[in-house]
Amino acid sequence: MDFVNSKQMTDDPSTNLPARAGSGQADKKYPKAIVGAFIFNDKGELFLMKTKQWKDKYTCPGGKLEIGETLIEAVIRETKEETNLDIVDVQFMGYIDALGLEGKYLIGDKHLLFLDFVAHAKGKQKIKLNDEGTEYKWLKPADWIKMKEAAFPHEYVYNRIKQLSIGIPSEYESKYKRALADYQNLLKRTAQEKQDFAKYANEQLVLEFIPVYDNLKISLEHIDEAARSNGWAEGIKYVIKQFKDALTNLGVEEIKAKHKKFDHSTMEAVEGQGDKVVKVVRPGYTLNGKVIIPARVVLK
Repeated sequence: MDFVNSKQMTDDPSTNLPARAGSGQADKKYPKAIVGAFIFNDKGELFLMKTKQWKDKYTCPGGKLEIGETLIEAVIRETKEETNLDIVDVQFMGYIDALGLEGKYLIGDKHLLFLDFVAHAKGKQKIKLNDEGTEYKWLKPADWIKMKEAAFPHEYVYNRIKQLSIGIPSEYESKYKRALADYQNLLKRTAQEKQDFAKYANEQLVLEFIPVYDNLKISLEHIDEAARSNGWAEGIKYVIKQFKDALTNLGVEEIKAKHKKFDHSTMEAVEGQGDKVVKVVRPGYTLNGKVIIPARVVLK
C-alpha cells in the first residue's frame, strides 16, 4: 500500500485550489482516505499479501484515494497495481477512523481513514506483485485467524478477517438489508392490499343484491302447487337461477348451516341453547371466503 507521504496539505479542500495567503489554511493538515480490498476467489479463499509498508506482515491490497476517482475506482485501481488482479462485485464493508481508535493506527503524525471493501476475483488470474509486495497467500478466513495477530500489522486487520470468517455484515450493509427487507415487505403488503381490494370491491353491491335474491326465493317457497305450474312461477325460478349464477361469479357462496354444528364465526343464533342448527331463519353468505352476512339460525 502506498500510504500518505509527509507533505503537508496546503490546498483548500472545498475548491481544490491553492490556499490564498493569509487564509489560515496553509498550516492545516487533513486526513488521508485509504481504501483496502479483502478479495475472495471462487474457492472462498481470502487473498492477503505481505507489504514493506507494514513491516512485511500480511494485510490487504489498497492505498490512498486519488483526486477525481470514486472509492470503487480507487479499490479496483490499487488492487490491479499491487496484485494484477481484476476484481468484481466490490461492496463496502466498513470504515475505521484512526482517531476513533485512540491513535492506534496513526502512522507518525498522519491521520488515516481506512475504507474497506469486499471483492471477488473470478477464475484463474496471474498474480504479479508490484515492488510494495513481497509475498501472498490464498487461505480461508478461519485459516488466516489461526496465524494469530502477530502475522498482521495491526489488530485492525485481524478483526476484519474475524468479521469475514463469521459473516458479520458491516453496519451499513445491515441497514441496507433491513431497508431492502422492509421495502420488499411493503411491496408484498401493497400487492396483498390490491388483491384484497379487487376481491372485495363488489361487497357493497353484493349486499344490496342479496336481499332481493332472498326475497325471490322466499316468495317462491310460499306459493301453492297450482301456482308453481304457471308460467310466471317458472319465470321467477329462472330469475333466481340468474341471480345465483351472477353471485357465484362474483365469489359469493351461501353458508351451509342447516343440520350443521353451530359455528360462531359464520352463524348467529337467534333461538335455542344447543349446538346443532335445526332451522335457518336467514341465509348467510361469504364473499371470496369472507363472511359478509352471518347465517341466522335456530339451535337445539
